[in-house]
Amino acid sequence: MKRYFAYSLFFISLFWLIYGCTAKRNTALNRTYHSVTAKYNILFNGSESFKEGLKSYNESYKEDYSRILPVFTYGDPELSASIKPQMDRTIEKSSKVIKMHSITSKPESKKGKMTEKEKKFYSKNEYNAYVDDAYLLMGEAWFYEADYTTATQTLEYVIKQFDDEKSKYLAYNWLVRTNVEKKDFREAQLLLESISSDIKYPEKLKYQLNLTYADFFLKQQDAINAEPYIKEALEMARKKKDKLRLTYIYAQISETLNKQSIAFDLYSKVLKMNPPYEMAFNAKIKRAGLFTGGRTGNTIKNELLAMLKDDKNNDYQDQIYYALGDIEMKNKNVDKAIEYYKLSVKTSLSNTNQKGLSYFSLADIHFNQAKYRESQAFSDSAIALLDPEFPGYAGLAKKNKYLSKLVENLKTVEFQDSVQKVAKMPEKDRLVFIQKIIDQLKIAEQEEKERAAVSNRPGDLLAGRSGIRPNTGIDESGKWYFYNPTAKSFGEPEFRRLWGTRKLEDNWRRSNKQIVGFDQVKQTELSDDILDPKKGLDNKNPEFYLVDLPLTDSALEMSHIKIQNALYNIGEIYKNDLVNIPMAVKAYKELIQRYPESDFKVASYYSLYKIYMQQNDISQADIYKNMIIRNYPESNYAKVLIDPDFFKQIEKESIEQNTYYLETFEKFKSKKYTETITRCENTINTISNKELISKYKYLKILALGQLYGTGILKTELEKFIADYPKGELNQYAGELLAYVKKNELSQVNTPPVNSPKTSEDTLLIENRNAEIQKKIEQLYSFNDKSEHYFVLIIVKKLDLNQIRFNAINFNLDYFIQKDYNTESQDFNKFFNIIVVKPFADYNEAMEYYKTIVPKIDDVVGQTEKDNFNSFVISAENFLNFNKEKAIQEYLIFFKEKYLKD
Repeated sequence: MKRYFAYSLFFISLFWLIYGCTAKRNTALNRTYHSVTAKYNILFNGSESFKEGLKSYNESYKEDYSRILPVFTYGDPELSASIKPQMDRTIEKSSKVIKMHSITSKPESKKGKMTEKEKKFYSKNEYNAYVDDAYLLMGEAWFYEADYTTATQTLEYVIKQFDDEKSKYLAYNWLVRTNVEKKDFREAQLLLESISSDIKYPEKLKYQLNLTYADFFLKQQDAINAEPYIKEALEMARKKKDKLRLTYIYAQISETLNKQSIAFDLYSKVLKMNPPYEMAFNAKIKRAGLFTGGRTGNTIKNELLAMLKDDKNNDYQDQIYYALGDIEMKNKNVDKAIEYYKLSVKTSLSNTNQKGLSYFSLADIHFNQAKYRESQAFSDSAIALLDPEFPGYAGLAKKNKYLSKLVENLKTVEFQDSVQKVAKMPEKDRLVFIQKIIDQLKIAEQEEKERAAVSNRPGDLLAGRSGIRPNTGIDESGKWYFYNPTAKSFGEPEFRRLWGTRKLEDNWRRSNKQIVGFDQVKQTELSDDILDPKKGLDNKNPEFYLVDLPLTDSALEMSHIKIQNALYNIGEIYKNDLVNIPMAVKAYKELIQRYPESDFKVASYYSLYKIYMQQNDISQADIYKNMIIRNYPESNYAKVLIDPDFFKQIEKESIEQNTYYLETFEKFKSKKYTETITRCENTINTISNKELISKYKYLKILALGQLYGTGILKTELEKFIADYPKGELNQYAGELLAYVKKNELSQVNTPPVNSPKTSEDTLLIENRNAEIQKKIEQLYSFNDKSEHYFVLIIVKKLDLNQIRFNAINFNLDYFIQKDYNTESQDFNKFFNIIVVKPFADYNEAMEYYKTIVPKIDDVVGQTEKDNFNSFVISAENFLNFNKEKAIQEYLIFFKEKYLKD
């Protein structure tokens, strides 16, 4: 009996196995088999691999408490790569479920009328209840691998194919998160709106939707809109770790929104939830910065001071000092706050964000004290350390840009004033002075070596009493050093302020040319030195310093121009960027007083006028207004003071001029070249906008080239490049000229005498041809008695040696009695030339020319006609031809003088 039962069990099992592996007939039995196998075998293994990968990811993930914690920890590229093996296994198992256990065939139709439930069942796309889970798991695995394209495709398939399943709404959540990671916030928003309006959205998934919404807003730095979703998600959270993380994030959001009391309570709540040590530490630090004063502040301060003594906090001392600095700032103990912030910098060895924050705070303090040099140095360091994505970075970078401009100009004034003073010294005293600088430099370098030997700590920025040395952008070698003892010995204590370290720059003589106002104040442009005069000089050599001194009249003039530029820039930066009006007024007045003939004088008057008008000081404003109108009546400043609508008229004219240019350009595009030229010439003579004039001139050249050929085009382009050596149009003109020159051999054209249809066209041709003819006459002259050469000019791509060899063979075949030399040379970057010489005179040369031209293919080989040209030329003309590289001009000359018959 037992044997019979065993056999029966065996055959039943065999039946199940065969039945399950055959074509997937959609029966209840088959559905059950494939569902059970998928869930408890393949999909289970895939899910376990997925969990293993997530566990590994989360164990390696390091929180950044210096910014609001992310709702989800995914998105780290390195960690995503590290769990690829687990995710690949998950994808493999999910694919196997789909491939082996998907049931898409319809079951046998039921006879008779079906209920709604039955209709819904028969309309399904998939009859294995776990295939949608497999697709969803696969999409999540692609997501964690950071393959967002494949993840998107998979999740969209789930949404499309499984309309009434829970997996559809989970896929929606993951699809939103995928778009957020891709920073496609517009698409993510559309998906969120679609989910929110779906009345079928499961209540059980509302928690996930709140998290998705919060992540969507926080990734865009939108704490205001993220707050309600974090709050609601926190209320719905069930797991302790989720509650803990969301509470901390809620505290950070509240702090960001200046809800300090709520944030304080939430951080306190975090501490009661037995968090990990790092989170507890940061909660204490954050809470310390939120106290509202009184006994609570003292309690927290004592708590922080006690934390400094705990060895477990050795790696967190920078954060503790930073929190202490915040407390002192709230107690208005600014000096003590500065001390703590500097200690934070000193003890910050690896936490670059924290060090950057400490520098940030120091920069803010000094900025509010109008100590702009110090603020710039600290903000420079903060910029170098903070992540560009860090909250507040953009504002800091903008402020740093203004401060850097200010400090650069302040240093220019001080440095030029100082070198002028040294330049005025008797030569003997000057050399003694410089030698003392060198001595101080040697001492400083020795002290630096000793400091480096004492400490190998790269994060230690202690320097003297200040406690830190911010990044001032100053090199410690190769610069002027005017230390206090040196300054004192020369009886000039102001050198303490004026001299010090200065960054050694290759182009320090370049003028800092800036647009200073609508009047376009004239500034003298200083050219770069052709060679760096300091190059190769040792900074212990007095010559190294002498090259900076304005010892000639021209150098002294340049020095004064730099001071004028800098003083005006200082005033503009104070007025417009830093809004420090008293300092702006001081800079403008100093400029006017020191340089009463400066080109910046009228612009400074106008700035002072505007300042006093804003301060409602009409009497002072009128003083500068009247000086502008009286002394500069033709300036735009005077015109706008007389007519307040002056700018509106200027703007109107600008719009009209730009519109007319676009219309002219359309004429060119429509091949109305004569009309284009006329419009350009008329406009050039009537407008003052230099940029627009250059555009009209360039457009006119293009039209001339279309009408009269490349000879005129080349000549006009060369003139344009000479007239406009800088700018975008110069680049375009240069590229076009290079193309014309490269194709000169095929573009030789004598003036098209029959082409003009109007007298105006004829005049234009005559003018252009006259210019070309003038150049030809300057370069070339005809002398039939002179010695001549035959020249074959070929493009670079042809084989020069082979063609020269062929030319020699040609001479041996046809002119064996003559002793002609055949030479080759590099002509320019486009062409080589082969020269056969000498011919006694014009007649002998032309006989050779008429013999070789019909057989030229024997010399150059099978190549296009555009790749070569040939001519004869007198020895005198060849010298100019070789020097000026004027190919087209000579070919025109050759046609006129040699081929006239």
